Amino acid sequence: MDLFAPDNFNGAKLLGVFENGTAEWHEARTHGIGGSEIGTLLGLNQWTSAYALYCKRLELIPNPPLTSMAVKIGNALEQPILDLWADIHPEYEVFTTGTYQHAKIPYLHANPDALAKHRETGEWVVIEVKTSRNYWPELPPAYEAQVQHYLDVLHLKRGILVALVGMDWTEYEIARDDFRIENQRIAASEFWRCLQTETPPAWDGSQSTFEAVREQHPDIADEEVEIADGHLLQLAQRAYDEAEANLLRQKSEVMFLMGSAKHAYIEVDGKPVRIASRQARGHGKPFLVVRK
Repeated sequence: MDLFAPDNFNGAKLLGVFENGTAEWHEARTHGIGGSEIGTLLGLNQWTSAYALYCKRLELIPNPPLTSMAVKIGNALEQPILDLWADIHPEYEVFTTGTYQHAKIPYLHANPDALAKHRETGEWVVIEVKTSRNYWPELPPAYEAQVQHYLDVLHLKRGILVALVGMDWTEYEIARDDFRIENQRIAASEFWRCLQTETPPAWDGSQSTFEAVREQHPDIADEEVEIADGHLLQLAQRAYDEAEANLLRQKSEVMFLMGSAKHAYIEVDGKPVRIASRQARGHGKPFLVVRK
């Protein structure tokens, strides 16, 4: 597959052609916000919060390389998937490309997996590749945000996300959405301000944020610190304990009413809606899984 990386693409400036994982690739990422990060800034990443990303970007906590087997498989399959997509869609000429900078917002960067040009109309589209061992009931919002980010930086109207999901081949066409793009720009601008001023993002209730805070201070000093609003922690703990007790009470009552049944449901508009299921591990006692 040929490389297409002109110095200027629809106003976007080429920063370079970097191999993923190299020192040059990491260096380029420190000077902007990429598409893989935008979902985190919007709160769409269940694994990483904006605060955790902030800590990693400022090296307050380690940012270990992604070496899981799932990541290795995804990286290994990217090029074959692109090749297969190009074979399925001969109407397009497909190219690898480089890292680009937004024409007017220099900290917005784009490094899509590929660009494709329609042989008859001349239209350019972004191509992004994803793999997952688990089935997707719908396109994950963070991935749509990633493609919207690329459409913004490269000033394009359409993107195609090609996914190998649970061994199923899926293609999602994503049209440029200027309303979404404007919201993403706002989130990126705020996060970039946080990085430049070394001001942490707003606190959230994610496990990722909590773990990032824990990781910053592994030692325990025999000292005391006054916390002005510390009573809010006590109130939150009290509310949590009460909610947990109420949840256990509701679970006990529902499991009693279920007897030996596997599922429980309520009726909504004349239709049954499942609310809970009894499960067990091995020969252990059943437990209740609540549908959210």
